[in-house]
Amino acid sequence: MRFLLFITPLLICIPFIYFLPCYRLFRSPTPYPLNDIQWSKTDHSLPLSKPAPVKLQSLISRYQIIITEIMADPSPPAGLPEYEYIELKNVSSKPIDLKGFKLGDESSAASFNNSIIIQPDSFLICCSNTAAAQLKAFGACIGLSNFPSLANESDMVQLISPENNIIHAIQYQAGWYRSNSKAEGGWSLEMINTSTPCAGGSNWAASLSPTGGTPGHANSQLPGEADHHPPSLLHIYAVDNTKLVAVFDEPLDSNSAVQPKNYRLGNLNLTPASCQTLPPAFNMVRLQFRQPLETNAVQLLTVQQVKDCAGNNIGTMHTAKAGMASAASPGDIIINEILFDPPPEGADYVELFNRSSRIINLQNLYSSNRNDAGQLINTKRISSTPYLLFPGEYILLTENPDWVQNHYTIIDKQAIRTSPLPSLPNEKGSYVLSDITNVVLDELHYSADWHFPLLSSPEAVSLERIDPLLPAQDKHNWLSASGTSGGGTPGYINSQFKPASPGNEKFQLSSSIFSPGRNDLLLIRYQNTAPGTAGSVRIFDLDGKPVRQLTANALMGASGHWAWDGLSETKQPLPSGIYIIQVQWFNQEGGTGRWKKAVALMRQ
Repeated sequence: MRFLLFITPLLICIPFIYFLPCYRLFRSPTPYPLNDIQWSKTDHSLPLSKPAPVKLQSLISRYQIIITEIMADPSPPAGLPEYEYIELKNVSSKPIDLKGFKLGDESSAASFNNSIIIQPDSFLICCSNTAAAQLKAFGACIGLSNFPSLANESDMVQLISPENNIIHAIQYQAGWYRSNSKAEGGWSLEMINTSTPCAGGSNWAASLSPTGGTPGHANSQLPGEADHHPPSLLHIYAVDNTKLVAVFDEPLDSNSAVQPKNYRLGNLNLTPASCQTLPPAFNMVRLQFRQPLETNAVQLLTVQQVKDCAGNNIGTMHTAKAGMASAASPGDIIINEILFDPPPEGADYVELFNRSSRIINLQNLYSSNRNDAGQLINTKRISSTPYLLFPGEYILLTENPDWVQNHYTIIDKQAIRTSPLPSLPNEKGSYVLSDITNVVLDELHYSADWHFPLLSSPEAVSLERIDPLLPAQDKHNWLSASGTSGGGTPGYINSQFKPASPGNEKFQLSSSIFSPGRNDLLLIRYQNTAPGTAGSVRIFDLDGKPVRQLTANALMGASGHWAWDGLSETKQPLPSGIYIIQVQWFNQEGGTGRWKKAVALMRQ
């Protein structure tokens, strides 16, 4: 009995001695590394008492931690410290330890090497080690080595789990600010509704806070209505002759996006053998077909019953062209319109036109200037990702699509693409379009003198190519965009487009009536002329008095044109009336001829 009495208290004591240290290790992990604190949304102080037991989330799913704020361009500051940062929020119901996670952009990523726990409904400011010293005053903050340098215009920000799964990814654009002034710097991008983290650009806007952002706190952008915006199919490109990638405007519901029955290609309604959504943004679907695609054969892909992550079914923008691209040859794709004198708040633009029968990948094309030594300089890649330009299509390249869309009439927003441009001076300059091997596809050396002479101001008025089949360097093949078009036609047919008419006549007028007050020109076209033919063009009024000599004994090519701007020999505007256009020509074989035609000049 004595023995048993001695053993019993010992048995009681042993569990107490064993479990107490285990209890303390679980309840209060020590030491606390710098910034590795369990922050809550209401208390940013270091816990002084023994914390309660915490059950951490073991496996993190998509959108349990989301990116809610991005300060990509902190200069000039509106009120916050001049540092970039990314804000994370735990929208799950359990604490999450970020140890082993990575946060980065398209070029680099920073790792969470130590334990840092975000409580439910709480925020964490992520930044560089240097920035952390100042940004920690605004809330829970961690400085990360190798914190990514965020691009001002566009970048992909992504949070990756230790298992290498994409938890959240945001491909932000400068247009998401919805404010040209705030896009210039000093203001963060804020997610509007955190319940729809995959809604894309419609769910983001510039901060409304007077300091330029709300790091570590609820965003100033108040949640609006639930996401009812249907996903849209933007464009398609080919990986090879059996794989297409369909690009949408927002992340998709993976269950509906991977169903082959939801896709039909071409007149034969081909269905892909398999489909896969692609990380990190999950707004792209790779389609694997059994039948190979023919190069330069244009097909139409139709998408149905595909939903976004909010459950919205795809809307009216559910079709797009598809096909296998081929290399462009000189003259296949041309410079069709150029704006080089925008207002101070505006941006230059260049419009390209695919006049060939080929499908051309813009990712393989480059923009450049040519210097006085004949070298290509300031070379910019037109597109960092695949983008196909189909036969007969236009594409507008600019660094500020929002300004272009707000200033001009736009027919197709998909024809306007953000792209870096080389220098385009106001007075004169050059623009060279080349391929990846530096083969020049088209080249333009423009001058402000090419604008319509009576134009009050060339600011915000583009130069348009009159005939896409005529040479780019023919200054008479360019004219100011008409006033009725608003000074430009970005992404669609030019207001001054006047193709040569078919026929066997050697000479033709572009119109029987023209109005110089509307930035109009009269073109006197010629074709089917023998080699060595020279021509002279004179203009007479109805009294037979010569009012203008356009050219004298000018060597003519096989085809071409002269242009009359409605001005007299002294560059004075001629009054409205009927004028006679007379062409005299001769060639080396002794042939001669004369041709004349009446035209009505009408001034407004």
